[in-house]
Amino acid sequence: MTIRELPFDLYVQILEQLTPLTDSDESINALISCLKASTSLRTAASVSRLWEPHYRVRYTICDPAKEQLRKQSTGGDWRLMYLERRRIDLETLGILFKIVTERGDRRLERAREVNTMFSFDAWNALEIAANYPLPEAFREPGAPEQGPAPPHAVSIRFWAQMLLGAIARSDAVRTWGELISNDTPQALELSFACVSSFFVYPPMKVLSQLEELTALCNAYFIERQIPLDPAEFTSDAGKLRLVCSSICDFLWSCGFEAADGQRFHMLQNRFPHLFLTTHKATIPISLVYVFVCIARKMGITAAPVDFPTRVLAVVSSPDPDVSEFFVDVFGSRTQAILTLHDDIPHFLIQAGITATSTLRWTTPASSTSMLVRASRNVLASVYDFPAGPVPEVVLHTAFYASLVINVIFMNNHRYLLNIMKHLNWFLLDLLPVLVDSLTPLLNPHLQEQLTTQCKTIMEDEKETATTSHPRSALTQEVKFFVGMVFKHAAHGYVGYVYGWDPSCAAAEDWIREMGVDSLSRGRHQPFYRALTQSGSLRYVAEDNVGTTCLEPADVRRIFIDAPEAGRYFEDLTQVDGRARFLLSPELNAAYPDDEAFGDRWLKQGEV
Repeated sequence: MTIRELPFDLYVQILEQLTPLTDSDESINALISCLKASTSLRTAASVSRLWEPHYRVRYTICDPAKEQLRKQSTGGDWRLMYLERRRIDLETLGILFKIVTERGDRRLERAREVNTMFSFDAWNALEIAANYPLPEAFREPGAPEQGPAPPHAVSIRFWAQMLLGAIARSDAVRTWGELISNDTPQALELSFACVSSFFVYPPMKVLSQLEELTALCNAYFIERQIPLDPAEFTSDAGKLRLVCSSICDFLWSCGFEAADGQRFHMLQNRFPHLFLTTHKATIPISLVYVFVCIARKMGITAAPVDFPTRVLAVVSSPDPDVSEFFVDVFGSRTQAILTLHDDIPHFLIQAGITATSTLRWTTPASSTSMLVRASRNVLASVYDFPAGPVPEVVLHTAFYASLVINVIFMNNHRYLLNIMKHLNWFLLDLLPVLVDSLTPLLNPHLQEQLTTQCKTIMEDEKETATTSHPRSALTQEVKFFVGMVFKHAAHGYVGYVYGWDPSCAAAEDWIREMGVDSLSRGRHQPFYRALTQSGSLRYVAEDNVGTTCLEPADVRRIFIDAPEAGRYFEDLTQVDGRARFLLSPELNAAYPDDEAFGDRWLKQGEV
C-alpha cells in the first residue's frame, strides 16, 4: 500500500502547531524525528521559522557575544542555532554530573570549564537541572504533579545552583572591573543590576524588568496626557519638572514606597531583584536607581547624587536656559522637586554640613560611588540593624557581594580576608570568580594574597578528594553517623550530621572558648560536623547528640532554609522517632560505611 505524501506547505502548517515548551523536549523531539523521516518531512522540519519560537522560549538567557557569533556562523538559521544550544546543554549537563560525582579540586576545574566555554549560554540548561523534581519526601502536598525524581536529583539541583552562581558572579565581577577604566553614566543600570547576580539572578532579568516598568510608565503618561516627547519637555522647565514628579507618582502607583521603621533596615530592600518585586518599600538609593533608569529611557538627562543622609537624583536639560534641579524620590510624597538655591542648603545644614560644600554633594555620582554606597548600606543593615530572621545563605551572599565591591574599588586587604571566610558557601567560585575574574583587578599585593589563599584551598580540596573515613579503621567507637538527624541535648536545635571525627579536631582556642573539656567526656569523644535547620554550621560533641525526627513542614523546608543540605543528602527516611538522610555521592565516598551503618541504626535502633 502506497502512502501519499502531503503537500510541503501542509507539513509546515502542521509542525507550526507544536507548542514551544520551556522545560520539556516533547515538541522539539517531534521536530527532530521529522528530520529523520521522509524527504518531504525532513525538508519541512528544516524550515528555520519553525524553530524560532522554540528557541526563544527555551533559551531566554545567553552570552551576548557568543549569541552574535552563533547568528553569524549559522546565517541566522534558527534550527542550526537550536541544535548548537542543545549541544551546549548536553555538554554542560555532562560536566555537571561529573561535579556531582567527583570530589575535591577536580570539581573546581569543572566549574571553570563551564564558565570559560559557555558562560551564560549554559544558563537555561542549568536552571532546568536546578529545578529537577525532588524525591517524594520533600514535595509540598497539593503541589502540581511532577515526574519522578531522577537519580541524584537533590545533589544535581545543589551543584547546578552553585554553577549558576559562579557564572553570574564571574560576569558581575568582570562588569565592575570595567568601571575602573570606563565609568560612564550609562554603566549605572548594568553595574547596579549585577549586585543581584550574587543571588543567582542574571542582570539581563533586572534590565528586562526596568524595560517593562518604562513601558508601563509610558502608558501611565499617555493615559494622563503627560508629555512624552523629549523635544517638548526638556526645553521647558515646568514641563520637565512635571514629567519627573510624574515618574515618582507612577512608581508609587506601582507599589514602590519609602520604607519606614524596621522596613528601612531590611536587608532585602538593598538588592535590585527584590526591590523591583517583593520589597518595593525600599531605601533612597534603590528608588533613585529605578527613577534614573526610567528617566533616561524616556529621554531625560538624570543621574544619582551621592548626597549625605539620602541619595537624590539630579536632572539637567540640554537647554542652557533650563536650570538643573534635584528629585527626592524617597520624599516625593511630600516634595519631589528640590532646587539648588532654595532647598539643598537646608538639607545640608540638617546633615551638619556647611553650605560652602554644596558643589561636592550635588555633582552627579559615578557608578562606582553608588556601588560602594550600596555595599556599605548592606553591611550596615547586617551589623547595626538586624531586622527579623534572615536565612544564613542570604546573609553570607549579601556579605559576599558587598565585600567583593569594596575589595575591587577600595583595594583593602581586610575585605579580601573576609571574602575567604565566606567562600565555603560558594566553593565553585574559587577559580572562575576569584582567580580568573577578581585577581586581575587587584593591586599586586592583593593579587599575591588572593592567589596564595586560592592555591591553599585547591591543595586542601585535592587532599579531600583522596580522604576516606572507613569505620573499620577506627580505634574507638563513633556511635552516630553521617546522615543522622539529631536534636542538641543542651541547646535544643535540630541538626543534620555531614561529617565526624573520632575526637575533637578543633583548634585549641575554640576548645577553650566552648568549654569542651568541661563535658563529661571532654575532647576525647567523637565530634560531629552538622548543619542546623537554619543552615548554620556546628561542631557537636557526641554527648550532645540525641535522636529525633522531623515534622512534615520542616522536611519540606530543608533545602530552603539550609540549601547546603543538598550537597550532602539525597533523600530522607524516618522510623519510630528516628530519621536519617540518604547520602550524596560525595559523602558516600568520604564515609563509605555510614550508609549501611545508618540503615541498620534506623531499623534496629542503636547498633
